[in-house]
Amino acid sequence: MLKPKSIVKYVLAGTLFFVVPMLIVVVLFSKALQLLLPVSHKLTELLDLKSVFGSAAVFIVGILVILFIGYIFGYFLLHGFFKQWGNKVEERLFYFFPSFQMMKYRLIDDVVYEKQNFWEPVLLKEEAFYLVAFITDRSNPDLLAVYVPDAPKMDAGEVRYFPVESCEYIPITMKQAMNALNHFGKGLDVNRSKSFS
Repeated sequence: MLKPKSIVKYVLAGTLFFVVPMLIVVVLFSKALQLLLPVSHKLTELLDLKSVFGSAAVFIVGILVILFIGYIFGYFLLHGFFKQWGNKVEERLFYFFPSFQMMKYRLIDDVVYEKQNFWEPVLLKEEAFYLVAFITDRSNPDLLAVYVPDAPKMDAGEVRYFPVESCEYIPITMKQAMNALNHFGKGLDVNRSKSFS
């Protein structure tokens, strides 16, 4: 038999982590659909889609318009066209929703990531071991700002400042860093013979 305490815990967890986010998504999506309704009507009439889809044509076209807009802006963001705007917005977004950061790093190609110059993933040498870390700022000529996350998520960790001349690390790709964090270090394939930077 379930205890009242367990029932309350399940209700709270289900409400906070499933119901509320789903409601937010549904409300935002329906608001976006309402805003694009005039465009959807025009496109439906222009392409004569009511004869094919009937009364659902406006709804289908609205969804397709939202997805197309998402595709265009996603393409531009992931390819660094909005670099300055993107990095500032990302920092704010990642502060409130750290899981978005992990999702972005899984979707983006390493070549594109390097062009955006956001965080630099490294294996940081510390005494007799290495840590997955990210160089977050090189603007100070004497110090490197380094973020060392806790596994398996990046939403907790610590910021350290290292003198540039004494900071030893091996560069790795963002995918390697994310996989190492998510899998508690398993499967990281790094050539240790690489020279330290």
